[in-house]
Amino acid sequence: MDLKEKLKDPEFRRLYELECAKVALAQKIAELREEKHLRQVDLAKKLGVSQQFISQIETGEEKNLTIETIIKIAKSLGRGVTISFPKLTNRHPSCLEVT
Repeated sequence: MDLKEKLKDPEFRRLYELECAKVALAQKIAELREEKHLRQVDLAKKLGVSQQFISQIETGEEKNLTIETIIKIAKSLGRGVTISFPKLTNRHPSCLEVT
């Protein structure tokens, strides 16, 4: 069964959408951190958290990432946060776009 078929199952689709969003956010945070030439431990110190916590965020393992934490991370990387609710399209509507 291919992904298109699996996405017809509502529970599979829900879990897929969640993982897709976590991966996109994790990749963006890691990308921005690296652009600033910061190690995970450097970002952790700026935020007052452990390096392990940053690692869990960047690997998508952190399950309770709050908007407040996302905003703190963004600010520490010289960025802001914008949240939008675009219309879903037929092109992988299940994936979050992080820019």
